[in-house]
Amino acid sequence: MGTIPESKLKKFFEHINPLDFQQEEDVINKAKDTRLRELLKQRKDVLVKKWIKVIHNTYPPETAQFLKSQKNRFANPIGASIEDSIWPLYDQLVGEADPETTKRHLDTLIRVRAVQDFTPASAVQIIFALKDIIRTELMEEIRELHLLDRYLEFESRIDHFALLAFDVFMECREKVWEIKRNDLLKRPFILQGGMCPSYMLRRGKQHLERLEKEKTQH
Repeated sequence: MGTIPESKLKKFFEHINPLDFQQEEDVINKAKDTRLRELLKQRKDVLVKKWIKVIHNTYPPETAQFLKSQKNRFANPIGASIEDSIWPLYDQLVGEADPETTKRHLDTLIRVRAVQDFTPASAVQIIFALKDIIRTELMEEIRELHLLDRYLEFESRIDHFALLAFDVFMECREKVWEIKRNDLLKRPFILQGGMCPSYMLRRGKQHLERLEKEKTQH
């Protein structure tokens, strides 16, 4: 087989527009994104219920069982807040996310954990948990449909939501600390310095000196 003359190769590449390849790749990726979103929407019920179960299990066993079994919203406000936030959060992840809506639902979910005995890591970990759930439930199908590259891109959205959740957690913690500080400062014995050891010693010494002075006067 003869070699193609360099002049012909040059002429061939001169007519190639790199943008054509980029546009074709963009079209393919967009189609894959659409297929992945459809798959995630189709399996929404299973995935979200498993996600809620994972969140319940971050609590002690007795509390987790109560969260799962008690359906009365007034008797189980924590369970209600989880239900109210997780379903729309999943929709925000899979669809076109609105920043204000996303933050509002993250606030509903994370605020409860901020006032409880959760570290920032354990509070935010529940967002990352969705990755393992999807991988367990859908990874085989994702590979069969050749959507792995788009799914990995989707996981970056989950990471972004986790970072937003961390911001919400810290904002809530700061508010809790501020409320506690203000409450403490309002207490009379704090305003008078009663909790300060040096102040207590100083006042005690002044009291003894006053008693001695009163004795000498009498």
